[in-house]
Amino acid sequence: MNKYLAGFVAALVSSLAAFVIHVSTLGWTHAWVVQHMQGHPVTPSWDVRYVAAMTALETGIGLVILYALVRKALPVKSSLARGLVLGVILLAVMGRLFRQPFMDLLIGNPFPVVAVQDGIHWVIWLVACVIVAVIYDWLQPTSRLVDRLGGGSRQVTGAS
Repeated sequence: MNKYLAGFVAALVSSLAAFVIHVSTLGWTHAWVVQHMQGHPVTPSWDVRYVAAMTALETGIGLVILYALVRKALPVKSSLARGLVLGVILLAVMGRLFRQPFMDLLIGNPFPVVAVQDGIHWVIWLVACVIVAVIYDWLQPTSRLVDRLGGGSRQVTGAS
């Protein structure tokens, strides 16, 4: 089977499965959460933000692992461009590239609200991915040298 057709079929089936699960669980999970949260006040505090800041490292570690795995497969060579491509791919995987802004417009949110609300997510992920790519490549000079030499599996070290 053609790799593009195989990719499309895999994307179609996985998207349909995720959509069916999402739609079929949306109603009852919301009702369940509302029922279980009655009488439980939830208020943001700086204590929670400190923990959120510390646990945000999970996202950074995940981005570094993902970048290290896919960097050589990205269709561009500069760190900045690689970071942007990775960011666009992640936004698409999360449905935040086109789907979420489109759905927000469809339900009636005004364009300026959609632009700000969804634009913030674009900025967050694009900046995070560019920073990961630039710093990772800067701190991994052997990886850059291997790329320049056209290497794939060869290791370049300083030792003779």
